[in-house]
Amino acid sequence: MDSRRKILLDCDPGIDDAIALCLAAAHTEAFCFLGITTVAGNQTIEKVTDNALRLSEFLKLDVPVAQGARTPVIREPLTASGIHGKNGLGDVPFPRAEAEPAGENAVLFMRNKIMELPAQEKVTLIATGPLTNVGLLLKACPEVRERIQEIVIMGGACTGGNVTANAEFNIYEDPEGAAMVFLSGLPIVMCGLDVTAKCGLNREAMAFLLERDGKVSEKVGKMLQFYLDSPGYRDKETASIHDAVPFMYLLHPELFQGEKMYVQVDCSQGISRGATVCDRRSSAHGQEPPVMVLLKGDSDKFREYLLEAVFSLDEKLSE
Repeated sequence: MDSRRKILLDCDPGIDDAIALCLAAAHTEAFCFLGITTVAGNQTIEKVTDNALRLSEFLKLDVPVAQGARTPVIREPLTASGIHGKNGLGDVPFPRAEAEPAGENAVLFMRNKIMELPAQEKVTLIATGPLTNVGLLLKACPEVRERIQEIVIMGGACTGGNVTANAEFNIYEDPEGAAMVFLSGLPIVMCGLDVTAKCGLNREAMAFLLERDGKVSEKVGKMLQFYLDSPGYRDKETASIHDAVPFMYLLHPELFQGEKMYVQVDCSQGISRGATVCDRRSSAHGQEPPVMVLLKGDSDKFREYLLEAVFSLDEKLSE
């Protein structure tokens, strides 16, 4: 039996989504991808779906891609083109993909992939974009709940935000979708800004990547250069690679520290809309808190392991 962790990735590529996929592609001994689904977030649904197809083929993951929600549950989508560029990948070109998106929408695609697994096997959902698709899956297809090992989310924060003073982008984009996930009671690992802001690649790493004659290093180096030249990072030495943290956590949990908490999403229309309210009172609800909230990470080891993954792909894809 294949002992690798069965993965469904819901994402919105996205520079950091792309680098996260590099990390995953370098560790096919650990991850068995069942598919990739897309959600509007860093760019429009058409662009992020095209990016997912291109990245899957470029990295030789060659897994099916299903297009998901075009908008959040309630309102029109935002995009982050100022951070991720017009194409969502720092305006770095990737070869056009030969594959087309799956015929099913993302929710039905995820439901079918989960239910097709042998009865004793479970899937890990990794969500690195807004939680629209995952929230709708859990609401519309409750039969999948018993087949989900855990949901590992990049999003939220115990304190602060990066879109507003209180909200992180992925949760702010669709608070209602996120609330459906956090209220599900399923095991969740929240990789929020508390930890992802500490996990990144600096300008020295960028120069190192650009100096190498590697197929993957060149792309990652150029995307990182775009990131570091963007308004959010122009005056900083390090760019956070937020979306790589869920995969790094699954590969190297020893790098991270966290606490079990209850997490609720503020769906009001006030100044805290999109905030993830983290309740550390372990006895307040009479049962064990369902969300592991990561709070600390080893920045040096994160950078070391991420660069090692990119360099290993250079060799792998040159064969």
